[in-house]
Amino acid sequence: MTRLAIALALLLRFLVQVLVAGFDTAWQIVRPRRRPVPVFVRMGYGPMDERGAAILGSLISLTPGTTTLDIDPVRRELLLHMLDGRDPEAAIAGIRHHFERPLLALFPEDRHA
Repeated sequence: MTRLAIALALLLRFLVQVLVAGFDTAWQIVRPRRRPVPVFVRMGYGPMDERGAAILGSLISLTPGTTTLDIDPVRRELLLHMLDGRDPEAAIAGIRHHFERPLLALFPEDRHA
């Protein structure tokens, strides 16, 4: 797949995730008797350059329900705040599937830097 095709697919995934997460977040807020459980989670990310990590953090923050609080390029970690942290492993798996994989292809780590 070309870089342009990967970028377009990532954009489409992002737009879909914004809609899905928006509805999910709204439902978590208004549903009776079951309140979200906010948590802070550290998520390691793969071998991508700093631009890719910054874009990953931005995509996460722009998707309702989760916010990137810090990007640590030395430890290759993001510090995330999740509105509902009942299943952080599933949320991280979704981030990896929808956002991290294409970003790894678009912004691989520069081994010569």
